[in-house]
Amino acid sequence: MRVLAARPGFSAVAILTLALGIGANAAIFTVVHAVLLRSLPFRDPARLVLLIERTSQFPTQTTSWQNFVDWRDQTKSFDTVAAVRSLTMTLTGSGEADRIAAKMVTAPLLPMLGVAPAIGRAFAAGDDRAGAAGVALLSDALWHRRFGGTADAIGRTMTLDNQPYTIVGVLPAGFQLLQAADVLLPMGPWAATLPDDRSWHPGIFPLARVKSRVSLAQAQAEMDVISNRLATQYPEFNHGVTAEVKPLHEFAVQNVRQSLLVLTAAVAFVLLIACANVANLLLARAVGRRKEIAIRTAIGATRLRIAGQLLTESIVLAVAGGAVGLLLAFWTVPLLAALAGANTPGAAAISIDPTALSFTIAISIVTGFVFGLAPAVQTTRVDVSGAINEAGRGTQAGAAHHRLRSLLVIAEMALATMLLVAAVLLTKSLLRLQDVSTGFNAANVLVADAPLSPVKYATAAQRNLLVDRLRERLRALPGVALAEVATAPPFSGNGSSIHFNITGRPPKGPEEFIITGFRPVSDGYFRALGVPLLSGRAFTVRDGEHAPTVAIVNDAFVKRFFGGAAKQALGAHTQLGATPSPTEGPDGAPLMEIVGVVGDTKQAFETAVQPTLFVPYEQPPIDILGGMYRNLSIVLKTTSDAAAVAPGLRAAMQEVDRDQPLVRVRTMEEAMSESVAQPRLRTALVALFSALALVLSLIGVYGVMAYAVSERTHELGVRIALGANPADIRRLVIGEGTRLAAVGIAIGVAGALAASRALGALLFGVSATDPATFAAAAGGVAIAGLAAAYLPARRASRIDPVVLLR
Repeated sequence: MRVLAARPGFSAVAILTLALGIGANAAIFTVVHAVLLRSLPFRDPARLVLLIERTSQFPTQTTSWQNFVDWRDQTKSFDTVAAVRSLTMTLTGSGEADRIAAKMVTAPLLPMLGVAPAIGRAFAAGDDRAGAAGVALLSDALWHRRFGGTADAIGRTMTLDNQPYTIVGVLPAGFQLLQAADVLLPMGPWAATLPDDRSWHPGIFPLARVKSRVSLAQAQAEMDVISNRLATQYPEFNHGVTAEVKPLHEFAVQNVRQSLLVLTAAVAFVLLIACANVANLLLARAVGRRKEIAIRTAIGATRLRIAGQLLTESIVLAVAGGAVGLLLAFWTVPLLAALAGANTPGAAAISIDPTALSFTIAISIVTGFVFGLAPAVQTTRVDVSGAINEAGRGTQAGAAHHRLRSLLVIAEMALATMLLVAAVLLTKSLLRLQDVSTGFNAANVLVADAPLSPVKYATAAQRNLLVDRLRERLRALPGVALAEVATAPPFSGNGSSIHFNITGRPPKGPEEFIITGFRPVSDGYFRALGVPLLSGRAFTVRDGEHAPTVAIVNDAFVKRFFGGAAKQALGAHTQLGATPSPTEGPDGAPLMEIVGVVGDTKQAFETAVQPTLFVPYEQPPIDILGGMYRNLSIVLKTTSDAAAVAPGLRAAMQEVDRDQPLVRVRTMEEAMSESVAQPRLRTALVALFSALALVLSLIGVYGVMAYAVSERTHELGVRIALGANPADIRRLVIGEGTRLAAVGIAIGVAGALAASRALGALLFGVSATDPATFAAAAGGVAIAGLAAAYLPARRASRIDPVVLLR
């Protein structure tokens, strides 16, 4: 420590360089450990799996209730099979109405997970039956927020979606299954109301615990047998339906795994470059310490003892860099937690904990050993008599010393090139994602969600009355041009697909069943979003609840089902349901005449346009779709700033129904921006790390060339005295720097090509091997390398040979 304190400038540069690399790695490790490495907080989590229903059209989807029951009853590979369904509900009767996240679960779920309520009891079998009285389990957060965290909350009644539920228990703090939820409810009473229709997928995810002596492959094989059996029994619904057995943790983190692994690789490269830079600093410093090391050796120090001294100095530097890096990690971890997402398992536990501290200490020590080893080995190979007797021209490093420094610079340039390629690819992907034409005009549009109670708004007449009153009140607001409703406006994260058939074209079998997006909207919805009408007519106020049922389709629908001929689509009749059904009776779906064709609109930047069937909100085709119609969103077209209308919207809703909450009030432009928040943050972080890596690499190039110039001052002075002009000297020095950069860039481009597959899943509209990107990244590193070599070259060209030789 005394040796390092004697050279504060050198020590400060080395510590800061290491702090950047170690701090970035500590921050990323904290997130990776919490999300990817830490097991789910349940009993024996490795045996917990998710059962996913798959078809050729939907490789990942929820299952029908009927299929879940058959899977549960017929399988022998699992100790327990349970189910969970996510939804949102309106909490009233205890302060202001609040929209909360809820989950319906079957009674065996919590015992299967090994989770017991902190107070109260879990669900009993009787709670999970048809007609059972409503009971609920509260999350620890809701218990404290709405009930003061007191034990007398047990036994009290809460009102959710206008239905009473008795509180029977409180879940442990931090409990989270797939996503956080404020309340758990039994699934059985709700499931008993579902239609006997295996094509109906109401968001049920089956979970299971694999038996101890059963492998995942054996469980999958049994589910394949059961799926084939059900396809034979129910060909109309289960043809082509299979079940995938997937580890629960793998499913939970699948959306963030790739991003976190890319960031882990990026910060590892930054740390390696930092190590190479500090190693170069130590090598440069070692030349000046040759006489000191020679004297230590002459008075009896062994090579091992000297190597130990030098490695100790390196480790002290690294530990100091780790301490500073830990402070940087404390600042950056919240940003990385946002990248993981609040609903990612383990996100709540992202913090600098003892494991992260241990990792930082360990990586600091290893880093100190790695960057200190080569300088220590080089330095101990000193010629004692030659070093002690050196004079005149000063100390000179050997060829091996120069080769090692050059190799370190080449490695830095290669790693920086790989990171810059990744940053340019992600940036180009983000720009292309945001440049995608959405098919609508987002300017001056305000959107708010108003999910309706299934009790208070159970019928179409009740929903239509609310919508009519609300639209009338909203039209009177200053600045509102159009007040419309929809069930899934663009960039809402919502949307439903549904089987349908076209009159005169009945399917011959399940392999010909067709699916479309389904969107109930009000009459002025397309005008509010500026969606063009391509053919036919738009909806009007005459398309009410008792008017003939009609539909409008998008251009993708016409291309997919009518070969692009809008004239053939207009006047055609469609019907919901995979096969034609009678239009009379409780199970019949009305025929809907296609009266118009509109332009395509995108639900999200990265998703393809789906054939979509739009229907008037006031005309619910069949009763079982009531839940879809209750997922109401309000769309306001304003004459100026849309955000300024938000207070008036809230006040209008309070006037119409004081118990109806509004959630996610946002402008359409905000919704579009939020949809790319994670790609934007991921790109920004990789770009930041690549810039840091490039700067460190350029410092390495500059350091090597500057030191080479200082060592060759006598030689360069002689060259100038013999007639070399300044341009010749500059070309000589820049040429050496360019050769190092060129080799590093070539290796980096090859490495980036080899690693490009890892980035493919994160890119949109750009190939992972895009030639222009590789050329731009290589050119950028080359130009930066030339700039770094130019300054030492410029200094070398200004050497005064007269002064030097005198």
